[in-house]
This record gives sequence, structure tokens and C-alpha cells, in this order.
Amino acid sequence: MEIVISIGAKLSEYTVTPIARQLGYLFYYQSNLENLRTQVQKLKDAKERLEHSIDEAKRNGEEIEADVLNWISRVDRISDQTLNLLTAEDQGKTRCFSARLFPNLVQRNKLSRKAKTLAIEVGSENQNAGGFNKVSYLPFIESSVFDVKGYVAFQSRMSTINQIMEALRNPNLEMIGVYGMGGVGKTMLSKEVAKQAKEQMLFSKVIIVTVTQSPNVENIQQEIAEQLSLKLEQKTKAARADRLRYRLRQEKKILVILDDIWEKLELEDIGIYFGNDRNKCKILLTSRSEDVLHNDMDVEQNFLVGVLSEREAANLFNSIAGDTIKNLAIQPLASKIVNECGGLPIAIATVANALRNKSPPVWNNALQELRASTPTNIRGMHVKVYSSIRMSYDSLSSEEAKSLLLLCSLFPEDADIDIEYLLRHGAGWGLFHGIFKLEEARNKVVTLVEDLKTRCLLLNGDFDGSVKMHDVIRDVTVSIASRERHMYNLSGVAELEECLNETKLKDSIAVSLSEIVRNCQLPEKLIFPNAQVLFMRTVGKLFRYPLRPNFVNINFFDRDFKASNHLFEELKKLRVLELSGLCLKPLPSSFSFLRNLRTLCLWYCDIGEVAMLGELKNLKILDLTGSNIEELPKEIGQLTRLLLLDLKYCFELKVIQPTTISSLTSLQELNMKGSFTNWKEVGRNGDRSNASLIELKSLHLLTSLHLDLPSANILPKEFFSEKLERYDIRIGEFDVMYVDFAISRMSLNLYKKRDVFNESGLENLLKRSEVLYLIGLQDLNNVVRELDVEGFPQLKHLHFEHNHGIQYIVNSMEDDHTRAAFVSLEVLNIECLNNLEKICHGKLAENCFGKLREIEVGSCGKLKNLFPFSVAEGLLQLEKIEVRRCEMMEEIIIYEREGDSQNIGHETVRNIQFPQLHTLKLCHLPKLIQFYSPENTNCGNIQRKSEELVSNFTMSLFNKEVTFPKLQNLTLRGSPTLNELWHGLSEDLLGDEEPACLFSGLKALTVSELPNLIHIWDEKHRHTNGSASLNLMSLFVSKCNGLKNLAPSWISFQNLIFLRVSKCNEMVNLLTLSTAKSLTQLRTMSVVGCKSMTEIIEDKGNELGGHDDRIVFDHLVFLELHGLLSLTSFCSGKSTVGFPKLKHVSFVRCPRLRSFSHGVVSTPQLHKIVLLHGEQGDDELYNSGGEFIDSDEDMDWPVTDKELNFDALDDFSDFSDEYNGKPVEELMNGDINTTLSQLWERNQIGLALQQLFTE
Repeated sequence: MEIVISIGAKLSEYTVTPIARQLGYLFYYQSNLENLRTQVQKLKDAKERLEHSIDEAKRNGEEIEADVLNWISRVDRISDQTLNLLTAEDQGKTRCFSARLFPNLVQRNKLSRKAKTLAIEVGSENQNAGGFNKVSYLPFIESSVFDVKGYVAFQSRMSTINQIMEALRNPNLEMIGVYGMGGVGKTMLSKEVAKQAKEQMLFSKVIIVTVTQSPNVENIQQEIAEQLSLKLEQKTKAARADRLRYRLRQEKKILVILDDIWEKLELEDIGIYFGNDRNKCKILLTSRSEDVLHNDMDVEQNFLVGVLSEREAANLFNSIAGDTIKNLAIQPLASKIVNECGGLPIAIATVANALRNKSPPVWNNALQELRASTPTNIRGMHVKVYSSIRMSYDSLSSEEAKSLLLLCSLFPEDADIDIEYLLRHGAGWGLFHGIFKLEEARNKVVTLVEDLKTRCLLLNGDFDGSVKMHDVIRDVTVSIASRERHMYNLSGVAELEECLNETKLKDSIAVSLSEIVRNCQLPEKLIFPNAQVLFMRTVGKLFRYPLRPNFVNINFFDRDFKASNHLFEELKKLRVLELSGLCLKPLPSSFSFLRNLRTLCLWYCDIGEVAMLGELKNLKILDLTGSNIEELPKEIGQLTRLLLLDLKYCFELKVIQPTTISSLTSLQELNMKGSFTNWKEVGRNGDRSNASLIELKSLHLLTSLHLDLPSANILPKEFFSEKLERYDIRIGEFDVMYVDFAISRMSLNLYKKRDVFNESGLENLLKRSEVLYLIGLQDLNNVVRELDVEGFPQLKHLHFEHNHGIQYIVNSMEDDHTRAAFVSLEVLNIECLNNLEKICHGKLAENCFGKLREIEVGSCGKLKNLFPFSVAEGLLQLEKIEVRRCEMMEEIIIYEREGDSQNIGHETVRNIQFPQLHTLKLCHLPKLIQFYSPENTNCGNIQRKSEELVSNFTMSLFNKEVTFPKLQNLTLRGSPTLNELWHGLSEDLLGDEEPACLFSGLKALTVSELPNLIHIWDEKHRHTNGSASLNLMSLFVSKCNGLKNLAPSWISFQNLIFLRVSKCNEMVNLLTLSTAKSLTQLRTMSVVGCKSMTEIIEDKGNELGGHDDRIVFDHLVFLELHGLLSLTSFCSGKSTVGFPKLKHVSFVRCPRLRSFSHGVVSTPQLHKIVLLHGEQGDDELYNSGGEFIDSDEDMDWPVTDKELNFDALDDFSDFSDEYNGKPVEELMNGDINTTLSQLWERNQIGLALQQLFTE
């Protein structure tokens, strides 16, 4: 029974329950649909409410949360299903075809079931609708500051950007600085750095914030927070800084750029601090002041952003000015306007935008205003340019600095302003309050100048001790000076007269008249009664030039020029008067009115008598540099307040009245360099017609003395005072005027050393000198022991020549204390020391020669090496080595071996590196074997077997034991024993790590007079990558008859600019095809006197596997092929050769040259060539082709971070009708092959006719 019941239950479960469920769908059909409709309406309402929130969020620029969007998508799907179901419900009300009176039960069942299911799903979504805490969020937006609109990748900036990127990769650097003058493009460059850093994925986040001149810490914090999508709700600076610091540390690697810093900024107060985790965060700061970066912010590495090159400035201007520049009337104006902008991008862009689509008169007016430093009518100049630089001026902390900058603006445009001139003018003007000593005033000037330079308001001049003003900086300061200080720059006498007529100068404080031309006439009287400073200069530069002082030829002056006697009568308040290059003979009598004058500079003037100047009792500085006075009269002795008397380069000065100088009791500085030498000898009988040196002993305040003396014999006892702080004493004759600007310098051309020790005090001065020139001193055997036993601790530059007795410069074998000699020496130059055997003999202290930067040795016939290893390994600052004409020189660095006096032992590391060396010149060293060898090589035995060495043995000049990571210039000349320069080092040319090979960074290589040199780069030691790219920019090879070609095929010269090869008589071809293809930057190629050369480019046809047979010399402008007697073509193959910029081609004495190439030659800019055949014995033609080849001149590449611009070479014009006396031929049909062929045939006909008539 139980079994029956159980079976019945199961039957009921599988039959009755499903039937009941299906009947339920029918019974609850209407309620299920109504429930669905109710739930759907609720869902629709919920969706509408949510969509309102979504619309509001979108209007606020917010992004919608993903789960909200997913919900909306599901609701839309459910709504579609519901709509379909309710539409189908109408069909449920229809009757069956067989029984229309009854409902469609099957359809109703199906709809009811779906309605119930959908209702459950809709109900679930209704519940989900209430679960959204928020529907949107503020997205992180990449800062638009990285979009560098208008940025131009200038060539001059690329190296700076590359160096900054390299610094950002350096794990040891945390802060990096970029500085430059206002408007130079620091912000644009920093944004480009940010962009590249992001693209290269150096940082996960890059933030850039502008600091401004008046930084607000809260604003800076807020800007950083916004770029990090961080809400800063804290109220205090400290709390906000803590929050910001915590957030910054969450980034894996971040770059923070703080732009436009003017003063010290406490980064910790902002929240930028990472502790010892330097590699996690990098900070890039930009400023106008290097001093702010280096001293205030402790930046570890700073990069200067300079102005644009001329070509870059012109290109930028033209690109902005657009089609306007195509107007022929505007083009010459454009180049002048660009020049006035001085390469400053902001000025160039502003002016170009203002002049775009303007007529020539507007351009002329703009040029006129720029030249007059008043471009007020050029749209945007005041707002964008002047205001920017004005901010730099206003930021100066002292009135002294501002006044000094305005004083600089009174000098001519682009002038080299000697800091000594600023001292003279500033002291006379009274700029330095509370300072009474000239040396203290000089220190003040130097401090102010350095501050102005670090702020980029002044630039380094063209020589030491000078500064310049950028053109735009000068324009702004000229404007400030005239409007606010009544300091005026006048362009000429015409403007001066106009201003006098308008009484414009009535209130003037300073007036500069810089362009007095010949045949002009000054006004009768200068009426500006309040003027304190007056400059009047002739046209041209009369400022110091380092290599050759600019001595003015008095005949230059216009003898008709007359200065009125009343000229200075109204200048009673004048304190500073500078007159340069004027004919003032005789001096105007109105000089006597200048009773308030403190500084008088009569530079290179024709003035004659100067007795009148004795009436200027308040005069403190009298500078007569270069003027043609013949006598210094006794009236000058009345200037008892005079602090400085400068008579340098007064070549006509023959008489100084006795007691004149001794009367100048306040004198602190006396300069008679290149001037008076007729000193009366002490104790000489007869009337004194001239001053005596003993007068100088009465000048108890004298601290600076520049003096030339014919002999040491005229020196009084105890002449040179211990009080001398600054001196330049030259005794004896000197053919060359040595140039340096040291504080203390001594030049002695004396026969015996006893002349030094003559109780005059000369010995003491010699020991204190920073620069010392010694010539002669024939009885001197030991420089240190006999001249200064302390080892010249202050000496920085030593030049010693023409001595026949000295064996060693330093000999510690005789005195132990000499081991520490020359600890400050930076430059060592020794010449013609015929008996010199060693520079160093014996063991020296570690710091001996430790600061040496340059060493030059010449004509020292017994010198076998330069330094021992123990000294050389300490020359970490050495930048230049030059050794020439030392007949016995075998090695530059010698390794001390067992048994030598300076044995260093086998345990010492034998490798040596010169980390700062950039220039190495080894010239005419006939016995040179190696630069350095740690092996036990007996150079003497090798030398005695030199012939066997050359024929049977190869020894490299350089090896891996010595490295020069920064070598740029290498010159090797006149060493016949050399047959290989480096052996097996080629493989290091392109390593992934920093190259150890000395030639990887080489920019200039000169190889000359090495007759046994078999190759420069060895074909056998092919680079492991298949090719090697060199950084050479100039390559000169001459008189190397062992060379068969210039370089193997795996060498690439992608940076080469200048190529010159001469008199390599065994060279058959110059370049392989693959190497020739790398010469895309070559500007000049000269091949002269290589008698065996048959072609320039060896085209074997299969060298490159038959791919790309086109050779393009993209930048070649000059091509010279002279004296190549076997040359048949430039390229014998059928390669297409392109010269898109070639303008100058010269073929001289190449008798077999019938065609240039067997392939197509393209020379679109070539219109004329020089073609001069010659007989085989025509030596005159040969010499004319190679007149410069035998010169010992080398191209030393400048050591600078700036990119050099060679684009100016592209602008050379075509040949005229003659070139260096050689006839010029027109290119026939525009084809060089056709031209060569026809001219060759014409020459052959001429030779045949000449032979016929001769017979």
C-alpha cells in the first residue's frame, strides 16, 4: 500500500504540479500583465530620474560610471522586450479559427509566462536603480600645456634638449635647471622636454606649473593637485603640503617642471620632497637667473638656452611673415630687421606677426624704430617683449645693479664693454657708496656684473674681462634710461643738434654720442647743465681686442675737425667724461670749467699738450690710453686726489717731468704698459730731464702697477712693495704681446738669474705671480729650487723658453720639498729648452700638476717623454696636449719600470685615462713610437731598428691601455716611424655603453707627413655590427704615401663637413661606394696632388648587393680636384650621383679626366666650373692647385655644447669670370659630363695643333 501511495505521489509530482502551473499562467494572465505594466512604469520613472542626473553630469564635463551605463543598456533591452510582449498581447484577445468564441489559451499561457519572468527581471532592475551612490566622476584630463603650439625644432636647441633628456635619465640627478634671458624660449623648450619625456615613457606623470615673479604657494599647490586629480581640502599650507607630498609619492615616477622661478622657492613648503628616493622624482626648474638655480635652489646641472643662429632667426621670421617676404622691396629690409631682433624668438615672432601683409613703408618704419630702440608702434612689442625684459630689470635687488646696467646701455650696440671701463665710469659717477679703494670698487663691479650675467641681462664678451648686451636687452634698457633716468643715446651730431634745439637734453643726466663721423662739426656749446656723464666717440670700435690692441692711427682723424673752446662751458656738474678717437689738438679751453669732473678718459685721441688737465683738482681717474701725448707735464702733479693714472699704449710718450708722478700722493693704480720706458737711472750724473723709478717708491697707497722696463739694472733697491696686489711687470724685449688677464703677471727676458735677485723686490713679486713668462736665464738649472723653494703655489701659467742649461723643470731628487711644486698650475708652455731631459725628475706629490689644463712643448731636443705614469695618472683636468719638434721624443707617457727611480710596482693598474682631454697634437716627432705603453718595450732598441720595424713589424701609436673619452681634436704630423695609429680598436666605435675608444667622439682629425702609415682604419678589424659611424666633422690627410684609400667600406662619415686629402701618391681611390653614401653633411671636398688616384669613388657594382645605386651629396658646395694626373673620373660606375647644392667645382691639372661619371649626374645649382689642363711638367700649375696643402694649420673644433651652424656655406654665390686667376667655363647644356668631354676634346685639338706648328 505504501508503495502504491509513493508511486501515486511521484505521478502527481510529474503530472499534476506542471498542469497546475500551466493552469496558473492562464488563471493569472491579467494580473501578470498588470504587474508587468506597473513594474515597467516604475523602471521608466527610475530611468528618467537617472538620465536627468546623467545629463547634468555631462553638462559639467563629467564621465558616466560604467555600471550606470550598463544599467541603462539593460533597461533599454528589457523595455524593448516588454514592448514586444505587450504588442503580442493583443493577439491573445483573438479567437481560434476553429472556435472563435473561445480565447487562444496557448497564446495566453505563453504571454503570461513571459510577463511573469519579465516582471521579476524589471523588479530586480528597479531595486538596482536605487543602489547607485553616484552616476558620474570627473575624468583626468591630460594637461594641454604639453601641446607645444608653434614649437620649432631649431638645430641650435637640439643638443640642449638631448642633454636635458640624458640628465633626466641619470639616476644620480634629482634637479635640473634651464636658464636664459626673457623671451629666449625656456618655457617652450621645457614643454617640449615634457612632451618627449611622456612619449619616451620616462615618467608615469609629468606636471608643469608656472611660478611667476610673485609666487603664491597655495596657487602652486592647487595647480599641482589639479594635475594629479587631487582635492586639497586642507586649509593650512603645511597640511596641504603633507597631503600633496603623500600623493606625489604614490606615483611610480614623476617629473615636476616649475617654470619661471625668480627667487629661492622652498619646495618642501609646497609639498615637493622625496627624501633619498632621488630616482623616483625629477624636478626641472626654469629661470632667467643661473644664480637662482645654482645658489638658491642647489640645482645640480644647469643648461643655458641661447639665442637663435642667424639662419634659424631668418627662417623663423620668414615662416611667420609668410608671402609678404616674397616682395623684392621687402627682402633686404627683412634681413636687417631680423638682425635687430638679435636671435630672440619672442622679438622675432612679435615683429614678424606685426609686419605680415604690410607694405614696404611700414617695414621701413619698423626698421627705423628698432634701430632707434623705440619700437613703440610695432604691434605687440611693448606687451610681449618689453614687459618681459622689464620684469628682469625690475627684479634687480639693488639700485647699483640697475644703474650699472643702464650705464652699459650707453655703450655702442654690440660693443665689447671692458669691465675696467665700467669701474672707471661707475666710480666717477659715484655708484659705489662707501667704497674708497679702487680694488674694492673693482670687486663690487665684478660682483654686479656676475649677477647681471647670471640673470642673462649681460652676456660674455668676445674676450676675457669684457661683457656684451643683447640687442633687445639693450633696446629695453635704452628705453628705460631715457624715459625714467634722462639718460640718452644719440646716433650722431645731427640728432644732437636737434635735441639741443628742442631743449630735450636740458634735464639729461647722461648723454652718449657714439657716431661722430668725419667732416662733422660739433655745436659751439653743449647745453645740458644737469649732465653728470658724457660719452663722445667716433664711428668704429675703440675697445680692447685681446690678440692685438686696437692702436688708432692718428692720421685717421679729420684735421679739419675743430672743437670749440666753449664746448664744455655749460657742463659744470659733469662727473664722467669719455672722449674716444677724437682730434682735440689743442684741448678746448673749456676743460677748465669741468671742476666737478671725477673721471676723464681720452682714449686714442690726438690731444697734444695736457697741462690744462692739472686744473681739474677733483679728478680721481685719468685715462689717456692710446693717445699721442709726448710729455706728461708737471701740472699733472697737481692732481693730488688722483687714484688712477692710465698711460698704456701711449707710444709717443718720451718725457715725464721729474716729481710729476711722486706728487700724485693718493695714487692707487698706475698703468704704463706698452708706454714710457725712458726712466732716468738712479745715481746718474747731470740734470734730470726725466722721471726716475725711485719716484714710485713715494706712492705709499699704490696697489696696482703695470710697467715695462728695458732692463732690470735700472730698478732701485726695494722698489717693489709688498702692498702691490695687482701687477704686470715686463722686463726686457718681447716680440709677442702675451694675452691673459691675470691679477699678477711677470714677464722676464733676462740673461742671468742674478738679475732677479737684485734687492729690488722682484724676487718676491715673482713668487706671488699667477702668470710667469721666463726667457733666457741661462745660468738657471732648477726652476723651483732657485726661484721659489715653495714651489710657486699661486702660479697658474708658466711660459719658459730659450734656456740652454736647465735639465728638469721639477727635480725632487735634489730637494724633497719640491715634490709639491706647481699645485695651482693650469698652463705650462716650454719652448727651446735645449738641455731639458725631463719635466719631472724624482717622485712628486699627488697634487703636483693636478690642476694642469694645457701643456705645450716645442723644440726641446733632448726630451724623450712628457710625463711619467705616476704624474700622468693625476692629470685629471688636462684638456690639451701639444708636442712639436722634439727630435728625441719616443713616448708621451712613460711607464716607470723595475730599476727606474720612480718604479710604481707591478701591482699598480697600468691603464690610464685623460677624462677631460679634448685636443691632442703630436707634430714632427721623428722618433715617436707610442703614446703610452705599460709593457716592457725598449723604445731605444725599437728606434735603432726603425727600418726593420717599418718593414716587418706593426706597432700602434695608441692602444687600449690609454683612453680619451672627450677627445675632439687629434693632429698627427711628421712622425715617419708610425705605420698604424690604433690596432683592433675599431670594434669599440659603436658600443652600447659609453665608448672607451679614444676616437669615438673625435670631431677633427689631421694626419700628415706619415709616409709609412699603412691605414687609418684597418680593414681587417671590421666592426662587429658590420659598420661604424664616426662623429668626425673635419678630416685632413696629407703626404701619407702608404695609404691606398681613405677608409674601408664599413666606415661611415655621416657628420663630416670638411674633407681635404693631398699628396698621398699611392692612393688609387678615395672612397668606397658605401662610405661615399654616408657623406650627406659634407660641405667641402678637396683632393690635391695624389698622382696615382684614378677615381674618387670606387664603384665595384656589387659592394652594396646591387641595391640603391644612387649617391647624393646633399650639402656639398665646394669640390676641388687638383693635380690628379691619373684621374679618369669622379665615379667610374654607373651610379647616379646627385649634388643638389654644388656651386663651386674646380679641375686643375687632371689631364686624363674626360668625364665626371659614367652614370647620371645632377647639379641643379652648378652653372660654371674651373677647368685648367696643364703639361705634366707644369709645376707652377701644381703649386697653384695645392698652395694651402703644405700648411701646418689644423682645424681645431671648438669645445662647446652649442650646435655649430654651417648653413652659411650654402649661400656662397657662383663663380665670376675668374677664380683665383683661373678662367671659368660655362656649363654646357647644364651637364658636367658633356662640359668635361667637350672641353677635353678642345684641349686635345689645341695640343695637337701646338705640336704640329712646333714641328
